Amino acid sequence: MDNPNNSNIIIPKLTAEGDDPAAPLQSTFQVRAQAGEPVAVVRVRNLQATIPCGRDAWGRSGKVQPVLLSSELSFRAGFDASSAGDRLVDSETVHYGNLSKTLLRGLEGLNGGGGGGGGIASSSSQPAAAATNSTASSSSSSSHSPSSSAIFELLWVRLTGRVTDGSQVALPPDQVPFLDASALRSLSLTIHLPKASLLGAGVSLTTTASFKDRDTLLGGGDDGDDDNDDDDDDKKKKKKQKKNPLAAYARSLRISGLHVPTLVGVNANERLARQMLVAEVEIDRFDVTGDDVHDQIERVVVDAMEKSSFETLEALGTHIATKILDEFRLDPSRRGPDSHDKDDNNNDNRSMRERGWQVRVCLEKPIAVPFAECPAVEVRMGSGL
Repeated sequence: MDNPNNSNIIIPKLTAEGDDPAAPLQSTFQVRAQAGEPVAVVRVRNLQATIPCGRDAWGRSGKVQPVLLSSELSFRAGFDASSAGDRLVDSETVHYGNLSKTLLRGLEGLNGGGGGGGGIASSSSQPAAAATNSTASSSSSSSHSPSSSAIFELLWVRLTGRVTDGSQVALPPDQVPFLDASALRSLSLTIHLPKASLLGAGVSLTTTASFKDRDTLLGGGDDGDDDNDDDDDDKKKKKKQKKNPLAAYARSLRISGLHVPTLVGVNANERLARQMLVAEVEIDRFDVTGDDVHDQIERVVVDAMEKSSFETLEALGTHIATKILDEFRLDPSRRGPDSHDKDDNNNDNRSMRERGWQVRVCLEKPIAVPFAECPAVEVRMGSGL
């Protein structure tokens, strides 16, 4: 149960007639391809905040750390009316200042004193319930901060009015979402933790979603609801509210800029000592919605690189991806009682390949070519590849 002394942020379940079907979880490439080439974009990069969020570089929960928020909105149509009148038209754009304020206000309730932070409680089922992280380990007396996934869910709800997969309305009746889904082609939101990696430049969690077209959202698309021409606006709005606006969504976890001395190379001199490699690891189709696991994945990557005796970056990159896909397992002790992961058909011991992950490993070798910044090799492995 949640600690009654914590200040909880509630994401209520408000769908009374059953949830909409969840949007499919796909790769980021698939979602962006489905959304199509952007014609009008508004973005905000690296909004700064300091809150108790997830786990730090040492894997400790309940620690205050810096957070950078970024968002990108792609609209269905260009800024014709806004550009013609030199003023913002709500139906085709958003005020980037208001977008920034909406994101930052979503973090205000998490900035309580004492370093413990507020929990995020949820009365909805799996997607929003998976966003909670309010239970400390029985062997630890320190307060747990909400996971990055939980904070992400809260921000996504403020923007869209629904949980991340779009299946549930999650705003009170007296509140409206910041964004109009019918005007959007795609939406991307990123939480970056620049101090959450021991050897890297930071950790980021990103969700990208593509939206159904306006006709489908208003009742005339392929969702099986055939509206009569004489339907009034109120009926159309009600139908729109009942429909999941997402066509598909993607979640990815990225650990960037890992600097690890590694024994690798085909030349005789390269076999004499370790040289610095820079690694970036990205997990696409990332389905972990409970506690943060970035520190555990970083240990797997660093351990594989430190023990390396490979001659080629191709072999080392494949080895790292294989270890994550086939050998890494989620730690059951980190799953809180509200985590969707622990109840996932009791398959706690599934490999990440079985969970459907796609792993991208990029390795840079900065000193290998004297007159180039660095050569790099990238490999992508996993489900469907």
